[in-house]
Amino acid sequence: MSTDPARLDWNGLRIHFVGIGGIGMSALARIALEKGARVSGCDSVESPILAELRRRGCICHVGHSAAHLDTPRQPDMVVHSTAVPLENPELAAAAARGIEVVSRGRMLARLLRGHRTVVVSGAHGKTTTTWIIANMLTRCGADPTVVLGGNVAELGGNSRLGTGDILVAEADESDGSFLHLAPTYPVITNIDLEHLNYYSGLDEIMQAFAKFAQPTAGGAVIACIDCPNVRRVLDDVAGRKITYGTGGGDVAAGNVRLEPGRAVYDAHLPGGTLADVAVSMPGLHNVRNSLAALAVAVELGLPMDAVRAALANTPHIGRRLEKRGSDCGVTIYDDYAHHPAEVRATLEAARMLTTGRLVGVFQPHRYTRTLRLQRQFGTAFDKLDLLLVAPIYAAWEPPIAGVTSELIVRQVKELGRVECEPAHDFESAAERLADELAPGDTLITLGAGNVWQVGDAVLQKMRQTAPGSASDAAQVLGKETR
Repeated sequence: MSTDPARLDWNGLRIHFVGIGGIGMSALARIALEKGARVSGCDSVESPILAELRRRGCICHVGHSAAHLDTPRQPDMVVHSTAVPLENPELAAAAARGIEVVSRGRMLARLLRGHRTVVVSGAHGKTTTTWIIANMLTRCGADPTVVLGGNVAELGGNSRLGTGDILVAEADESDGSFLHLAPTYPVITNIDLEHLNYYSGLDEIMQAFAKFAQPTAGGAVIACIDCPNVRRVLDDVAGRKITYGTGGGDVAAGNVRLEPGRAVYDAHLPGGTLADVAVSMPGLHNVRNSLAALAVAVELGLPMDAVRAALANTPHIGRRLEKRGSDCGVTIYDDYAHHPAEVRATLEAARMLTTGRLVGVFQPHRYTRTLRLQRQFGTAFDKLDLLLVAPIYAAWEPPIAGVTSELIVRQVKELGRVECEPAHDFESAAERLADELAPGDTLITLGAGNVWQVGDAVLQKMRQTAPGSASDAAQVLGKETR
């Protein structure tokens, strides 16, 4: 069976995904299944994602072994996450047997072929922006195919196979793989000092975004000019540009009103002003994210009444200020924020959701980020009343001598305005918080790892101490979402 990129025949194609439990890999696996491919895969640990893929007909293994390729007919292709080392036994066996080995980014590039594509990248906000655009296009009848970096209940996961000619995807700049893509409409939300396990510094990051920001024929780069780094990159873009922002641009927000759970603003568009646009997600960062969708809508000529309704009714994404439950007068949220800028934006929005104390648990993500951005984390948590810092979530990285979560604790104590203490493990954090939290308090767990488990454990402990209380904690604790 031919696997030529220009003539990929998905029906019956056998594809094995190494690292299939990752959020980006699982989206591609779901799309491949829906297109008729025979999909298998493996990951290092069992997870709800693997269970859900099995329900869809995927063969999923836990652990890594060359034996996973020993099916009655070996795979036509092996797709791997760049987080998987090349010494992985399945990748080594595939190469030895002459099976085509393809990175996740290159596989996404193949999926994009034959579509008009809206591809969203940026240091922060790309998952939410991708989903706002995808939801808008769906509600406007475009029936797009969607590849998302987060789970949405309405999608039953993080992907959607549509019949229309538009494909909306989230692109990953963390490993440079977004440079494999050639989008019609590259969208850049912002550019920041990030992914320093891959890039040498900001100059190299900006060079990568300058290459990404070149639209294909008939398209345009859509970019947020609130970000100074984005403005510098746009100077090097030869193609057509559509800008958006809260401080100006082709699509701009004015009269912004931030409210608990949402934002309202007047959208200044090339054809006039659209008053009182509501976005059903809180915070100024989500105003910017929705402006990117409005820029796409203007470019594609979508009906503004339908666009307005879509923005006001965008379902929330898992782990983006997601309410996990409440009990004993305490409400618990979880968010994926793991960079100082993301933490600040999330806590600005979270502060509006409570009149009581806002307490946080942060799980640092990667040793390299903790080391390189420790000073920036110092003031990122100032909207909290109390912060607990859990051990680092390694995310495949080997330890770095002397780099622990204590680095962030020290910076917060030196630079910040919040009471801060270390948490040696999730159990001790949950015990501490179950005793600390009082009616009217709000707890938020922050981080790209599994820190959400702390919030669920707190709910469980509070229920044990108040067994007669009615709450949605049982629902939350019974729902494995990660």
